Amino acid sequence: MRLRRRAAAAALVLTAASFPLLGAPGTAVAQPGGGIVLPVRSHWQTLADSRHVYVSAPGDDAVLATDHDGQVVKKVEGLDGARGMTESADESTLYVALPDADAIAVIDTATLTETRRIATGAGTEPENLALAGGYLFFGYQATVFDSGIGSVDVAEAAPTVTLDDNPVWYGKPRLASSPGAPDRLVAAESLGTAGMRVYDVSSGTLRETAYSDAVGDVEDVAVTPDGSSVITADGYDYYHQRWHLSDLTQEARYETGPYPNSVAVDSHGTVAAGIVAGGEWDVHIYRPGETTAYRTVALSPGYANLLDRGLAWAPDGNRLFTTRFPYSGEVILDIVTDVAKASSTITLSAPPTNPVGTPVTVTGKLTSLTPFPEHRVVSVTRNNVELPEVKVRRDGTFSFSDTPPDWNTYPEYTVTYAGDDRHVSGTATVMVEFVG
Repeated sequence: MRLRRRAAAAALVLTAASFPLLGAPGTAVAQPGGGIVLPVRSHWQTLADSRHVYVSAPGDDAVLATDHDGQVVKKVEGLDGARGMTESADESTLYVALPDADAIAVIDTATLTETRRIATGAGTEPENLALAGGYLFFGYQATVFDSGIGSVDVAEAAPTVTLDDNPVWYGKPRLASSPGAPDRLVAAESLGTAGMRVYDVSSGTLRETAYSDAVGDVEDVAVTPDGSSVITADGYDYYHQRWHLSDLTQEARYETGPYPNSVAVDSHGTVAAGIVAGGEWDVHIYRPGETTAYRTVALSPGYANLLDRGLAWAPDGNRLFTTRFPYSGEVILDIVTDVAKASSTITLSAPPTNPVGTPVTVTGKLTSLTPFPEHRVVSVTRNNVELPEVKVRRDGTFSFSDTPPDWNTYPEYTVTYAGDDRHVSGTATVMVEFVG
């Protein structure tokens, strides 16, 4: 007996008819396997607001802006090595780190044009950005061996840049903040074991309030909207970790699998945690306060890995944007539109062998963290030949028997739940060897 379980494809918004041919400037194309091919060939971060999805592309010296359906609005070019991004609370201004220009670009989101450029100093190579306490903070290269955190008073007509007088980081730190803790800045080590720190930045300077050495090599970090917790994606772990913002003690784990590379939290506290490889699922989604995923998402095709910092929520939490890269070619955007629906998990069991000419009985169970409707059925096929539907019992179990033709000694049974108003579809397969 061989078992295989998979998720139904995420609901994607595909508007292929409106897209010109791939390769034309400022266009995107829906690919046959799902997802939207974007006209950039590199990626650093995916960010979303109520109107746009932004993808920074350092190899393209650009930031690509699409709408929430994936249609390209504009490709903002001339952004030297564009990497980390952050946006003002009113969504009017997008800040982009330009390490190849030792600067930060200021983008007007209404016109999607660069309005000014803030120099951060020769050799600083700014990378990661966050707004907190009325200042824009950036991780940068402080010395040959150390990295630090600089700040910009963006309220000034001629912004003042302040550099770190005590750089303590090996790699340029990942930065995060939240409206729920407006005067707190979180910084996490990106290259090594320098840990994670929380700073009070209400005065415009860094005053450390918490430190933990239990984290390192962080690919992505996010602060919950209420400002109470920090969630990290450490590239070498098999789980995402949740920490108390107040003292950086561990609060919980999300058992996601290898290797965590992305995390995003919506305005309600729903957590999307992404991994780069090693399992059936690319993204695990958790309701506030829960550590068991109510939804898992497998991006298709499976050979295109979720990118580091490749998750972003629409502010209302109704759409999740993911970016992946098929090893060569353009970045692919997937849009999960049914994100509120829970996963439907089917497990199957059958004898590994069965005598030819006699019926085999397959048993299964349909489960979810969200209750199913009272009356439900699953469909069954044998090697793509439809068999009668099977009723699911109140406890989620079901069974069916079948006698395949004598020549079919390796039948594969596929069981599918079609989904409902609260659940996405789910599918599982089992193979039985018939022996004479």
